[in-house]
Amino acid sequence: MGEGEAKRVFVHVLVGDDLRLNRQTMRRQLLRALTHGSPVLAVSESHQEIPDQIDLTCDVRLTGGGIDTALLLDLFEAVYGREPASGHDILIRKIDAAALTLDDLAIAIRPERPLHLSIEALVGLAGRNRQEEAEGDGKDDGTFQRRRITQSTSERHRKRAEAEEGKAENASKARKRTKAKGKPTGAEVIQPQTIYDEGAGKPSLIVESLSGYGAAKEWALGLKADLADHRNGELPWSDMSTKLLLSGPPGTGKTTFARAMCNSLQIPLVVTSVSTWLQGEYLHAVLDRMTDTFAEARAQAPCILFIDEIDGIGTRVSASRQYADYWNACVNKLLELLDGTVKSEGVIIVGATNRPHEIDEAIRRSGRLETHIDIPRPDIPALAGILAHHLDADLEMITAGGREGAVS
Repeated sequence: MGEGEAKRVFVHVLVGDDLRLNRQTMRRQLLRALTHGSPVLAVSESHQEIPDQIDLTCDVRLTGGGIDTALLLDLFEAVYGREPASGHDILIRKIDAAALTLDDLAIAIRPERPLHLSIEALVGLAGRNRQEEAEGDGKDDGTFQRRRITQSTSERHRKRAEAEEGKAENASKARKRTKAKGKPTGAEVIQPQTIYDEGAGKPSLIVESLSGYGAAKEWALGLKADLADHRNGELPWSDMSTKLLLSGPPGTGKTTFARAMCNSLQIPLVVTSVSTWLQGEYLHAVLDRMTDTFAEARAQAPCILFIDEIDGIGTRVSASRQYADYWNACVNKLLELLDGTVKSEGVIIVGATNRPHEIDEAIRRSGRLETHIDIPRPDIPALAGILAHHLDADLEMITAGGREGAVS
């Protein structure tokens, strides 16, 4: 405020639940403010809660459109600034804005409070409000009164917003599920590297530079093109080939292929194995690890879920066999999860094995790991390509030294 400018006094009057106790006080406050020419601003979450003294004497009435994501973005920008708010744009959009009240905003967002703590507080408050609303549904015992701002958005837009917020909330729950249960999946999430690593002076590991992978390389490059069309809205996910069973002798580079796909497609890679799942002490722990791994992949989508040693899950056997219940339950859970992921866009599944003949036939049926590609041991041209990739400029020096030695 500049020197010589008139100062305004801001007085905040909190109206209690019983308006009758505050009518005289409110009347005196209004009279004092208007006598001195001070403006009066009254805020309420519903029209029914506005006292008569204000409702009958106000000059202007403004009805808001409800608390939504756009309002939260504007509010965070006003409190914390444009750059900090834009840096947390994704987290802010995941808040269940429709479940919040004005009081929630007031107690969670403060200039002196770190931005990320305000976001976490709003997420928690929204979740609590939803829970209380569900518990109080159909019961009006006075202990729970959820106040909502009058909604002016059309029904179509409201449903669309709820669908988007629900998707974000489910993704957030999937990410936090493992921590909440205290049972880690053992999966490793690898982020894609840049296509060209300037520090190393050579291309990063990508499918395009691989040698000896044959049909697997063609499948990955085709998937890369399809993924680009899908992102542009030109190809539905259901029309893409996103499930692969990769087999081959040990040392043929099945894990290397998955890491190269991660870089070429520029999407995260979630790496796990059947042996990691089987580290669970009891059957329910094993099934939980499997379920949580797929949930983690869906939370990372679009991504690649790489399942190594997938033959370790075995095949379904006769109920008379020893431990049949255990292994049949594992196979059935994997079939269930593969079917579930087929219905979820964004998850590419690559199963790797040294023994494809030991995998249950149902796992390889349509809609699951229906594409099977075998990686053979590299031949002479493939070996030359592999050496060229790893040695790069050093290869020419090595071969030149070999020729000179042969001449001498």
